[in-house]
Amino acid sequence: MGIKIGNNNTIKNSNIAETINGNLSKITKRKKSFYEKHPVICSFLISLVAGIIVLFSFWNNIINWIEGWF
Repeated sequence: MGIKIGNNNTIKNSNIAETINGNLSKITKRKKSFYEKHPVICSFLISLVAGIIVLFSFWNNIINWIEGWF
């Protein structure tokens, strides 16, 4: 059964859309990195490392040097 348009005209054996190739999903798939799989865990670890660095005592010298400028 075809598509009837107007005065009983029919369209036979026509493509309304392009042919879809199913191989696109294989091309676009790539292995996700650890950060892409677990962003919350990575953010927590980065914050933990930054907090430990801030605890070091040499920051006192840097703060005093910065305050000396003002």
